[in-house]
Amino acid sequence: MTASGLRKRAGFTLTELMIVVGIMGVLASVAIPSFVNYQLSSKQAEAFVNLSALAKTQKSYFAEFNRYVSSAPEPGATTATLPTSVTRPVQPLATAFAEVGWVPDGDVFFDYDTVVDGFAGCSCANCFTATAYGNLDNDAVISEFVYFHPDAAGGWCGVGVSGHGPPTHPTTGTVQWDSVVRHSSSDRF
Repeated sequence: MTASGLRKRAGFTLTELMIVVGIMGVLASVAIPSFVNYQLSSKQAEAFVNLSALAKTQKSYFAEFNRYVSSAPEPGATTATLPTSVTRPVQPLATAFAEVGWVPDGDVFFDYDTVVDGFAGCSCANCFTATAYGNLDNDAVISEFVYFHPDAAGGWCGVGVSGHGPPTHPTTGTVQWDSVVRHSSSDRF
């Protein structure tokens, strides 16, 4: 027997390495978009939590002072400059919503406002609309998460920036009052 016959094969062939790299590429092409969508969806949780808390503080304020409090979109002060996928300091929100005593925990991705009677064309006496405006995917379209609280007669205020009315449930068609929902006419992220 020759020495070359006794040699053990060590390492991988180029073909085997190319197959492994190809498999990794396919797995990455499936996993990365799913991971990005998962991250964006988790950032949206901020809007749900903060709008629920804002609605509770507005209702508590109304119980004591018999009125709701309005605020322009903060912390951006205007949505002429789109919100971005970067967090912003919470201090402008603390100032804007100081009267009702609402401040979110930590920095925020979304701008928040509240529309009440006499603000942005709203004319219902005891209603409010709270909105979170975001642009997590950095495209040119804003996503809106809304909380519509109607008055006893069913009157409501439109969304502050877009003027959208209350969203309807996708299957039943009923208006979605007193709950945080993503407005169907806005961007997903």
